[in-house]
Amino acid sequence: MKIRFLNFAVPLIFLSLLLSACSPGGNQLPVDDSVNAIATSVAATLAARDAAADPTVPQPSPTWTIHPTVTASPPEANFRYAGVSFYFNELLADDITAGITPGEYTEDNPWWSFPDHREYVFNNWVLSDAFHEARIRVYSVADFKALNENVANGLDALDAALKAEPLNGNDLMVPSFFNAGQLYHSNARALRFQNGYGARWLSLYGQGYSPIGWPNLFYTFQGFTDDGAYYVSIIFPVNHPSLLNPEEVTLDDAFWENYGTYAEDTRQTLEAAPDNSFVPSLVLLDQLVSSLLVQPQ
Repeated sequence: MKIRFLNFAVPLIFLSLLLSACSPGGNQLPVDDSVNAIATSVAATLAARDAAADPTVPQPSPTWTIHPTVTASPPEANFRYAGVSFYFNELLADDITAGITPGEYTEDNPWWSFPDHREYVFNNWVLSDAFHEARIRVYSVADFKALNENVANGLDALDAALKAEPLNGNDLMVPSFFNAGQLYHSNARALRFQNGYGARWLSLYGQGYSPIGWPNLFYTFQGFTDDGAYYVSIIFPVNHPSLLNPEEVTLDDAFWENYGTYAEDTRQTLEAAPDNSFVPSLVLLDQLVSSLLVQPQ
């Protein structure tokens, strides 16, 4: 695998992916229904990567028949850096740049401040030209709360929402997003990782209404380690073949006035869709999250 290096604000330590040895036929796992679900999802994501009819528009994957709740146990981690490990499927991106991003403190407006944190950027994500970069960020909860009162309140609200039973998708939000509001959310599901808890959902943030789908729609996982020491924020761009290309959406008065109905119709459509009909497959994204282990640096 080629490793590409990206520069953050300060020099970084880069880590090559530690991949498990493979047979000519690929990694061997016990053959069961959950593995078949992963294999089908891989096929869907691979089809999306290989589609070349129009490189500027994300290509849809086929709609598969595997039940959307079928998942596999997280495989053994093959990527490790600075106390964080997870399973990286090469169908999602070319490689990963890992580093420590320095924090920023703005005295005049501390709501924009954030602490040093571990960051993992997925280079050449399967869904090209998306607005958000595919990345995982791991923050110290105590450090973030000490710097940013707004995020501190958001972290407390997120934690309460994650511990509510049943999980209410309306209460979920990304505490570390600045200067934007959540315009859309769907497909919420509680999800544990190796030493923590959280939820994943599909979201769209902005300062004004925009079409739901590529390039702004993303899969997010928000959660905490079981000891409450670390906050995990994951953003992965995602799309679905049922969603219109933004160029097909007329941004007129009717669009603004009926956005609530449009968002609700979209939510019903996406929540009825199999997880492995998305680009990339939500099965693969859930698999990555489930394999995550967050420890001190």
